[in-house]
Amino acid sequence: MIDGVIKYNFAFSPSEPLQKELWIEIEAVRERLFALGIIGEKDGIGYGNISQRLQEKRFVITGTQTGYLDKLQAEHYAMIEAYDDIKFYLKSSGAIKPSSEALTHATIYNLNEKIGAVIHIHSRKMWDFMLANKYPRTEDVPYGSIEMIEEVKRIYDRKDPLESPLFVMRGHEEGVIFFGQNLQQAQLALYTVIGKMLS
Repeated sequence: MIDGVIKYNFAFSPSEPLQKELWIEIEAVRERLFALGIIGEKDGIGYGNISQRLQEKRFVITGTQTGYLDKLQAEHYAMIEAYDDIKFYLKSSGAIKPSSEALTHATIYNLNEKIGAVIHIHSRKMWDFMLANKYPRTEDVPYGSIEMIEEVKRIYDRKDPLESPLFVMRGHEEGVIFFGQNLQQAQLALYTVIGKMLS
């Protein structure tokens, strides 16, 4: 599997880099996670992405293949203008195309209107720990695929996603996702797992 490849159908409208107030909160979180090594680059492929919802169908997300950068600037963030996870379609603008996981983020936002942020990291230790301890997980399906979208929906069918705002991507080695009503809650879900790993 080659990570970092956009698989969904999308319309990209190149535009000026996003205004700083749209991504500065994401960047503060991303810098911490980059320092921990759970966002970064491996074998020339960037991994990890973060998004923050602005309105019902709009959110800002880190751009594709930016994982290797220790700091991102305006030109490294994309605006998702519209999306449809049933039609596997997404529309974006900005100076860069969005992360290959953008439609998975969109699917999570569709689960509950209160969800305001999504964090996707890579950590073999955390991935192994969460699988071994029976955390919510997708089946063995590829990242960024229609099957992944269906798996996210399956996990939270008849369940409040905010009561268990995390899952391990069984078919996406090392991939783990956390979310919450805001970036602080999404980070808390992540750090709570790290705390359990260390206890």
